Amino acid sequence: MALTDDTMYDSILLPTDGSEGAIEALDHALSAAEAYGADLHIVSVVDRRVILAADADEKSAVREELSEDAAAAVDELATRAMDAGVATTTATPEGVPYREILSYGDEESIDLLVIGTQGRTGKEKRLNLGSTTERIVKKADRPVLVVDIG
Repeated sequence: MALTDDTMYDSILLPTDGSEGAIEALDHALSAAEAYGADLHIVSVVDRRVILAADADEKSAVREELSEDAAAAVDELATRAMDAGVATTTATPEGVPYREILSYGDEESIDLLVIGTQGRTGKEKRLNLGSTTERIVKKADRPVLVVDIG
């Protein structure tokens, strides 16, 4: 991690799946970025497992649709972040979401991960963060801020 003496976080990573809840997580990421003068990285992973599960003649169309959705997801949040005056970088890697998010964090020397839970209710909310969020929390070697979306 690239921590300096005068700031706790230089770079913050916000993964998004394009859901409405990502805006709630963005608010927390922006607050941290503004407080620490940090750059914000917004990533949406094109889930390779969905492409592989598609019929052979549909794989290309599925990849294209997922790629477009990922680009739209990061563009929406990046526009909001830039409007708030926060320097922003975006990426839409393809792979298994939690692995790509953790890999991006390592490659870019991210200091803080901000990620939302899934919008669950009742018993599910207490038992399950969401598989991607849960894996990131368990495997991350940097601080993770989990934003309750629900």
